[in-house]
Amino acid sequence: MSNLQTYLAEKYMSGPKADAILARTAPLKKKRKIAASVPTTSVANLRDEDGGWGAEDQEETEDVSEAVVASDRGFKKRRVAASEEGSGWSVVREGLKRESPPPPEDEKPVVVEEPQGFVGGLMSASQLQKAMGKKDMTPTVTAEEIAQAHETVYRDASGKKIDTKAARAEAARLKREREEKEAQKMEWGKGLVQREEKERERLELETQRGKKFARHADDADLNEELKAKELWNDPAAAFLTKSKAKGPRKPEYNGPPPPPNRFGIKPGYRWDGVDRGNGFEKKLFQSKNEKRRKGLESYQWGTEDM
Repeated sequence: MSNLQTYLAEKYMSGPKADAILARTAPLKKKRKIAASVPTTSVANLRDEDGGWGAEDQEETEDVSEAVVASDRGFKKRRVAASEEGSGWSVVREGLKRESPPPPEDEKPVVVEEPQGFVGGLMSASQLQKAMGKKDMTPTVTAEEIAQAHETVYRDASGKKIDTKAARAEAARLKREREEKEAQKMEWGKGLVQREEKERERLELETQRGKKFARHADDADLNEELKAKELWNDPAAAFLTKSKAKGPRKPEYNGPPPPPNRFGIKPGYRWDGVDRGNGFEKKLFQSKNEKRRKGLESYQWGTEDM
Protein backbone atom coordinates (compact mmCIF):
# COMPACT_ATOMS: atom_id res chain seq x y z
CA MET A 1 0.00 0.00 0.00
CA SER A 2 2.75 2.42 0.90
CA ASN A 3 4.70 1.61 -2.25
CA LEU A 4 1.60 2.33 -4.37
CA GLN A 5 1.04 5.69 -2.63
CA THR A 6 4.69 6.57 -3.10
CA TYR A 7 4.52 5.71 -6.80
CA LEU A 8 1.36 7.72 -7.32
CA ALA A 9 2.71 10.70 -5.34
CA GLU A 10 5.96 10.67 -7.32
CA LYS A 11 4.42 10.24 -10.80
CA TYR A 12 0.99 11.84 -10.72
CA MET A 13 0.60 14.03 -7.61
CA SER A 14 1.87 17.45 -6.59
CA GLY A 15 1.44 19.74 -3.66
CA PRO A 16 1.83 19.38 0.11
CA LYS A 17 0.18 15.95 0.26
CA ALA A 18 2.59 14.49 -2.29
CA ASP A 19 5.54 16.01 -0.36
CA ALA A 20 4.18 14.49 2.86
CA ILE A 21 3.90 11.01 1.32
CA LEU A 22 7.39 11.22 -0.15
CA ALA A 23 8.82 12.50 3.14
CA ARG A 24 7.15 9.67 5.05
CA THR A 25 8.48 6.98 2.74
CA ALA A 26 12.06 8.35 2.76
CA PRO A 27 14.18 6.21 5.17
CA LEU A 28 16.48 8.96 6.44
CA LYS A 29 13.74 11.42 7.29
CA LYS A 30 11.73 8.68 8.91
CA LYS A 31 14.61 7.66 11.19
CA ARG A 32 15.30 11.29 12.12
CA LYS A 33 11.67 11.89 13.00
CA ILE A 34 11.55 8.77 15.12
CA ALA A 35 14.75 9.64 16.93
CA ALA A 36 13.57 13.15 17.61
CA SER A 37 10.13 12.13 18.74
CA VAL A 38 11.14 9.22 21.00
CA PRO A 39 11.86 10.47 24.59
CA THR A 40 15.08 9.44 26.35
CA THR A 41 14.05 6.99 29.05
CA SER A 42 15.79 4.15 30.74
CA VAL A 43 13.04 1.69 29.84
CA ALA A 44 13.44 -0.01 26.46
CA ASN A 45 10.40 0.52 24.24
CA LEU A 46 9.44 -1.82 21.42
CA ARG A 47 7.93 -0.36 18.25
CA ASP A 48 6.01 -2.32 15.64
CA GLU A 49 7.31 -1.35 12.24
CA ASP A 50 4.57 -3.18 10.34
CA GLY A 51 1.77 -1.39 12.09
CA GLY A 52 -1.93 -1.73 11.45
CA TRP A 53 -4.69 0.28 9.89
CA GLY A 54 -4.92 2.74 12.74
CA ALA A 55 -1.22 3.35 13.01
CA GLU A 56 -0.84 4.00 9.29
CA ASP A 57 -3.68 6.60 9.22
CA GLN A 58 -2.22 8.35 12.22
CA GLU A 59 1.20 8.59 10.58
CA GLU A 60 -0.34 9.94 7.37
CA THR A 61 -2.24 12.69 9.21
CA GLU A 62 0.80 13.61 11.23
CA ASP A 63 3.04 13.73 8.19
CA VAL A 64 0.52 15.80 6.22
CA SER A 65 0.11 18.33 8.98
CA GLU A 66 3.87 18.56 9.43
CA ALA A 67 4.40 18.90 5.69
CA VAL A 68 1.80 21.59 5.38
CA VAL A 69 3.25 23.55 8.27
CA ALA A 70 6.82 22.98 7.20
CA SER A 71 6.63 24.00 3.54
CA ASP A 72 3.77 25.65 1.65
CA ARG A 73 3.99 25.91 -2.14
CA GLY A 74 0.76 27.93 -2.51
CA PHE A 75 0.73 31.50 -3.83
CA LYS A 76 0.37 34.03 -1.05
CA LYS A 77 -0.55 37.62 -1.67
CA ARG A 78 1.43 40.37 -0.20
CA ARG A 79 -0.34 41.92 2.72
CA VAL A 80 -0.23 45.61 3.23
CA ALA A 81 -1.02 47.45 6.39
CA ALA A 82 -4.58 48.60 6.79
CA SER A 83 -3.44 52.18 7.08
CA GLU A 84 -2.28 52.17 3.47
CA GLU A 85 -5.32 53.22 1.42
CA GLY A 86 -7.60 50.95 3.46
CA SER A 87 -7.13 47.80 1.27
CA GLY A 88 -4.89 44.77 1.11
CA TRP A 89 -3.50 45.55 -2.36
CA SER A 90 -0.24 47.29 -3.07
CA VAL A 91 0.33 49.75 -5.88
CA VAL A 92 2.97 48.52 -8.28
CA ARG A 93 3.17 51.64 -10.43
CA GLU A 94 1.34 54.89 -10.30
CA GLY A 95 -0.81 55.55 -13.37
CA LEU A 96 -1.24 58.77 -15.27
CA LYS A 97 -4.46 60.61 -14.51
CA ARG A 98 -6.08 62.20 -17.54
CA GLU A 99 -8.86 64.68 -17.17
CA SER A 100 -11.70 64.27 -19.68
CA PRO A 101 -12.46 67.39 -21.77
CA PRO A 102 -15.70 69.23 -21.01
CA PRO A 103 -18.70 68.34 -23.24
CA PRO A 104 -19.61 70.74 -26.05
CA GLU A 105 -22.37 73.27 -25.64
CA ASP A 106 -24.92 71.35 -27.74
CA GLU A 107 -24.45 68.18 -25.65
CA LYS A 108 -24.89 69.74 -22.24
CA PRO A 109 -28.13 68.84 -20.42
CA VAL A 110 -30.89 71.40 -20.57
CA VAL A 111 -33.09 72.04 -17.57
CA VAL A 112 -36.70 72.69 -18.54
CA GLU A 113 -38.76 74.56 -16.03
CA GLU A 114 -42.46 73.74 -16.12
CA PRO A 115 -44.97 76.50 -15.38
CA GLN A 116 -46.39 76.30 -11.93
CA GLY A 117 -49.90 77.39 -12.83
CA PHE A 118 -51.44 74.03 -11.91
CA VAL A 119 -50.86 72.58 -8.45
CA GLY A 120 -52.00 69.08 -7.48
CA GLY A 121 -54.01 68.15 -4.44
CA LEU A 122 -57.53 69.03 -3.31
CA MET A 123 -58.77 72.18 -5.02
CA SER A 124 -62.07 73.95 -5.18
CA ALA A 125 -63.91 74.70 -8.43
CA SER A 126 -62.88 78.33 -8.42
CA GLN A 127 -59.24 77.48 -7.79
CA LEU A 128 -59.25 74.89 -10.56
CA GLN A 129 -60.86 77.31 -13.02
CA LYS A 130 -58.36 79.97 -12.11
CA ALA A 131 -55.42 77.57 -12.53
CA MET A 132 -56.61 76.14 -15.87
CA GLY A 133 -57.69 79.46 -17.31
CA LYS A 134 -60.51 80.13 -19.73
CA LYS A 135 -60.55 78.17 -23.01
CA ASP A 136 -62.01 79.21 -26.31
CA MET A 137 -64.96 76.87 -26.93
CA THR A 138 -65.72 78.02 -30.48
CA PRO A 139 -65.42 75.11 -32.96
CA THR A 140 -62.55 75.33 -35.43
CA VAL A 141 -63.80 72.53 -37.72
CA THR A 142 -65.55 73.50 -40.95
CA ALA A 143 -68.73 71.94 -42.30
CA GLU A 144 -66.84 70.26 -45.17
CA GLU A 145 -64.49 68.54 -42.75
CA ILE A 146 -67.44 67.34 -40.65
CA ALA A 147 -69.18 65.96 -43.76
CA GLN A 148 -65.97 64.29 -44.87
CA ALA A 149 -65.53 62.72 -41.45
CA HIS A 150 -69.06 61.28 -41.62
CA GLU A 151 -68.49 59.66 -45.01
CA THR A 152 -68.18 55.89 -45.17
CA VAL A 153 -64.62 54.71 -45.71
CA TYR A 154 -64.27 51.74 -48.05
CA ARG A 155 -61.17 49.58 -48.04
CA ASP A 156 -59.93 46.74 -50.19
CA ALA A 157 -58.63 43.35 -49.07
CA SER A 158 -55.18 44.78 -48.24
CA GLY A 159 -56.66 47.57 -46.06
CA LYS A 160 -56.00 50.41 -48.51
CA LYS A 161 -58.60 53.14 -48.76
CA ILE A 162 -60.75 53.17 -51.89
CA ASP A 163 -61.84 56.47 -53.43
CA THR A 164 -65.48 55.91 -54.34
CA LYS A 165 -65.61 58.73 -56.89
CA ALA A 166 -62.53 57.51 -58.72
CA ALA A 167 -63.83 53.92 -58.53
CA ARG A 168 -67.18 54.94 -60.07
CA ALA A 169 -65.46 56.88 -62.85
CA GLU A 170 -63.17 53.93 -63.57
CA ALA A 171 -66.13 51.53 -63.64
CA ALA A 172 -68.03 53.81 -66.05
CA ARG A 173 -64.98 54.06 -68.31
CA LEU A 174 -64.52 50.28 -68.36
CA LYS A 175 -68.22 49.78 -69.13
CA ARG A 176 -68.06 52.28 -72.01
CA GLU A 177 -64.97 50.57 -73.46
CA ARG A 178 -66.64 47.16 -73.15
CA GLU A 179 -69.75 48.39 -74.99
CA GLU A 180 -67.61 49.89 -77.76
CA LYS A 181 -65.72 46.63 -78.18
CA GLU A 182 -68.97 44.66 -78.32
CA ALA A 183 -70.36 47.07 -80.93
CA GLN A 184 -67.21 46.73 -83.02
CA LYS A 185 -67.37 42.96 -82.66
CA MET A 186 -70.97 42.94 -83.87
CA GLU A 187 -70.01 45.18 -86.79
CA TRP A 188 -67.05 42.99 -87.72
CA GLY A 189 -69.21 39.87 -87.51
CA LYS A 190 -71.52 41.11 -90.27
CA GLY A 191 -70.88 40.28 -93.90
CA LEU A 192 -70.69 42.53 -96.92
CA VAL A 193 -74.28 41.76 -97.99
CA GLN A 194 -75.67 42.68 -94.56
CA ARG A 195 -73.82 45.98 -94.64
CA GLU A 196 -75.15 46.73 -98.12
CA GLU A 197 -78.69 45.93 -97.04
CA LYS A 198 -78.39 48.16 -94.02
CA GLU A 199 -77.07 51.01 -96.16
CA ARG A 200 -79.87 50.44 -98.67
CA GLU A 201 -82.47 50.58 -95.92
CA ARG A 202 -81.01 53.80 -94.63
CA LEU A 203 -81.13 55.38 -98.09
CA GLU A 204 -84.70 54.13 -98.59
CA LEU A 205 -85.76 55.77 -95.35
CA GLU A 206 -84.13 59.00 -96.45
CA THR A 207 -86.00 58.93 -99.77
CA GLN A 208 -89.32 57.98 -98.18
CA ARG A 209 -89.04 60.85 -95.74
CA GLY A 210 -89.62 63.39 -98.56
CA LYS A 211 -92.48 61.49 -100.26
CA LYS A 212 -96.18 61.71 -99.62
CA PHE A 213 -97.98 59.13 -97.54
CA ALA A 214 -100.50 58.22 -100.30
CA ARG A 215 -99.07 56.31 -103.30
CA HIS A 216 -100.98 55.96 -106.59
CA ALA A 217 -100.77 53.63 -109.63
CA ASP A 218 -98.60 56.05 -111.56
CA ASP A 219 -95.83 55.88 -108.95
CA ALA A 220 -92.74 54.69 -110.84
CA ASP A 221 -90.88 53.45 -107.73
CA LEU A 222 -93.88 51.42 -106.61
CA ASN A 223 -94.26 49.85 -110.08
CA GLU A 224 -90.56 48.89 -110.22
CA GLU A 225 -90.80 47.36 -106.76
CA LEU A 226 -93.82 45.29 -107.77
CA LYS A 227 -92.16 44.15 -110.99
CA ALA A 228 -89.04 43.06 -109.13
CA LYS A 229 -91.00 40.65 -106.93
CA GLU A 230 -90.92 36.96 -107.96
CA LEU A 231 -94.14 35.00 -107.51
CA TRP A 232 -94.33 31.23 -107.56
CA ASN A 233 -97.57 31.16 -109.59
CA ASP A 234 -96.51 33.72 -112.21
CA PRO A 235 -97.27 32.17 -115.69
CA ALA A 236 -95.02 34.62 -117.51
CA ALA A 237 -91.96 33.93 -115.31
CA ALA A 238 -90.54 31.50 -117.93
CA PHE A 239 -90.57 34.19 -120.62
CA LEU A 240 -88.48 36.65 -118.65
CA THR A 241 -85.13 37.30 -120.29
CA LYS A 242 -83.60 38.77 -117.14
CA SER A 243 -82.41 36.08 -114.74
CA LYS A 244 -82.15 37.17 -111.17
CA ALA A 245 -80.04 35.38 -108.68
CA LYS A 246 -80.87 35.75 -105.04
CA GLY A 247 -78.21 35.56 -102.46
CA PRO A 248 -74.48 34.95 -102.91
CA ARG A 249 -73.31 32.94 -105.89
CA LYS A 250 -70.43 30.49 -106.09
CA PRO A 251 -67.65 31.67 -108.43
CA GLU A 252 -67.28 29.75 -111.70
CA TYR A 253 -64.57 29.31 -114.34
CA ASN A 254 -64.97 31.75 -117.23
CA GLY A 255 -61.77 31.11 -119.26
CA PRO A 256 -61.10 29.10 -122.44
CA PRO A 257 -63.12 25.86 -122.86
CA PRO A 258 -61.51 23.03 -120.86
CA PRO A 259 -60.92 19.52 -122.28
CA PRO A 260 -63.93 17.23 -121.84
CA ASN A 261 -64.09 14.47 -119.22
CA ARG A 262 -66.41 11.47 -118.85
CA PHE A 263 -68.17 12.93 -115.77
CA GLY A 264 -68.74 16.44 -117.13
CA ILE A 265 -67.06 18.12 -114.14
CA LYS A 266 -66.13 21.76 -114.71
CA PRO A 267 -62.77 23.06 -113.55
CA GLY A 268 -62.48 25.39 -110.58
CA TYR A 269 -62.60 29.12 -111.00
CA ARG A 270 -58.88 29.34 -110.14
CA TRP A 271 -57.77 26.99 -113.00
CA ASP A 272 -55.11 28.52 -115.23
CA GLY A 273 -56.05 26.49 -118.40
CA VAL A 274 -53.12 24.00 -118.23
CA ASP A 275 -54.07 20.29 -118.48
CA ARG A 276 -51.89 18.43 -115.95
CA GLY A 277 -53.49 14.99 -116.42
CA ASN A 278 -51.86 11.78 -117.82
CA GLY A 279 -53.95 11.77 -121.05
CA PHE A 280 -56.34 8.96 -120.02
CA GLU A 281 -59.48 10.98 -120.67
CA LYS A 282 -58.26 11.94 -124.13
CA LYS A 283 -57.52 8.30 -125.07
CA LEU A 284 -60.86 7.20 -123.68
CA PHE A 285 -62.78 9.64 -125.87
CA GLN A 286 -60.67 8.69 -128.91
CA SER A 287 -61.43 5.01 -128.47
CA LYS A 288 -65.16 5.74 -128.07
CA ASN A 289 -65.18 7.88 -131.19
CA GLU A 290 -63.26 5.21 -133.14
CA LYS A 291 -65.72 2.53 -132.09
CA ARG A 292 -68.67 4.70 -133.07
CA ARG A 293 -67.05 5.51 -136.45
CA LYS A 294 -66.38 1.84 -137.26
CA GLY A 295 -69.94 0.91 -136.36
CA LEU A 296 -71.28 3.62 -138.64
CA GLU A 297 -69.01 2.54 -141.51
CA SER A 298 -70.05 -1.11 -141.18
CA TYR A 299 -73.69 -0.10 -141.17
CA GLN A 300 -73.21 2.01 -144.29
CA TRP A 301 -71.27 -0.78 -146.03
CA GLY A 302 -74.03 -3.30 -145.28
CA THR A 303 -76.77 -1.08 -146.64
CA GLU A 304 -74.91 0.08 -149.72
CA ASP A 305 -76.53 -2.39 -152.24
CA MET A 306 -80.05 -1.89 -151.03
